[in-house]
Amino acid sequence: MTSYPNLNEKIRINFFSGPKKRNSKSTSQIMCAHIGSLVWDGFNGVGPEKDHRVQCSQCGKRFGTDLEMWNLLSYQQKIKKILYELFILKYPLTGVAIRWEIKEQKLSQFKKSFVSQIFQQNSEVIEQKLKALPRGVILGDETYMGSRGNSNAEIVFINNIYQTLSTGPVDEGDLKESILKAFEKIPEACRKKLKILITDGEPSYKSIAKKFGSKVIHVAQLHNKDQRGEIIISKFKKLGPHFLHYKIYTHWKAFYRDKHELKFQWEIKFIKGKVQPKRGRPRNADKVQDKNAQWRQKLENYQSSSFKKEGTAKIYVNFKSNKLSMRKGAKKWIIHLLTPIFKIFKGTHITTNKMESKHSQIKRSGAGRKQRDKEYGHKLFTLHAFLVEYGYIPFTNLAGRPLYNFLMKNIKKKKIGYTILEGKRILVQTHLSGYE
Repeated sequence: MTSYPNLNEKIRINFFSGPKKRNSKSTSQIMCAHIGSLVWDGFNGVGPEKDHRVQCSQCGKRFGTDLEMWNLLSYQQKIKKILYELFILKYPLTGVAIRWEIKEQKLSQFKKSFVSQIFQQNSEVIEQKLKALPRGVILGDETYMGSRGNSNAEIVFINNIYQTLSTGPVDEGDLKESILKAFEKIPEACRKKLKILITDGEPSYKSIAKKFGSKVIHVAQLHNKDQRGEIIISKFKKLGPHFLHYKIYTHWKAFYRDKHELKFQWEIKFIKGKVQPKRGRPRNADKVQDKNAQWRQKLENYQSSSFKKEGTAKIYVNFKSNKLSMRKGAKKWIIHLLTPIFKIFKGTHITTNKMESKHSQIKRSGAGRKQRDKEYGHKLFTLHAFLVEYGYIPFTNLAGRPLYNFLMKNIKKKKIGYTILEGKRILVQTHLSGYE
């Protein structure tokens, strides 16, 4: 028998204070129990077979024909248990439909509608929550909603303590733009603290490091079969409209053990930018001879034959003092690039394992299957990411009474009235209070 610990804390829904008008959406966060507040609200049908409708005089909720209070409370508990099985226990939808004797198609429609209502009422809570950024580290990666090769992919960014910062769907054929969109969803106060970006070898992540310039160190772990275990540590430095790309090639065990001396290759690449030509006669300010002299001089130095653009270097690694010292071929920029990485990965492998672990937490069994609706698949993935961290569904007003005919079909019709709860007793109150 399935148990539901902390059911009301984990599934925070309410359908009592729903829409006052048909097909309208309510975002009210006020619970209404309706006890002692139900009134007659006209009739359904005509002639001797006509039945009373019931309405709450406090919140305006209408309950249709001869719906009793106890039935509504029992129905809500059943809905909560179904949602608990689908989202907390992550049972397959087919099994839940069989257990509750609901058509699988109807349960699937209900699940999709419920996820849409959660995001309609709680999108800021789920997607725009400000989180800490320990050591300024952000990890980014893509994952497939189902098996590898599935076209519905998600981009995920997390911090160094496994908290999800943002997620975003991948637009087919435009991975770079999708990565930037997902990154920009992170609150600005968090993005500004970025110092180290850790990703796999996907080249599109360079656009983030390039945008932040020399402030950000980019660590890329290569996963190709012939490059497995190789690491590229790099940063971009603005040079007028151009960039210098500083790169260090090493391996994932560089700081795993106290080897004292570490040898690696390095490279400095020049990335040419667009110099926008100006039209018309030059202004007096444009005739100043030393305009942009600083970056032009650096460019000339780089292009000269005496400037070394690649080579090998050695550094001394001291595990006791947590310091790196220059040895043969090393330069100051190399020490500045490697020191923050050494402090994070000292005694461990330089990997994206935290990111892979996060993917497994979110998808688990049944949660990450391919969805035909791409937008719904993204919302479902993001909701599961929220549940992994917080363990509950945000408060949501459920519109209407979905699945009522399936869950309450064995309830026998009782005399007109509604029930109230007093302790453990069930009382039928046939008198409805009127308007005063």
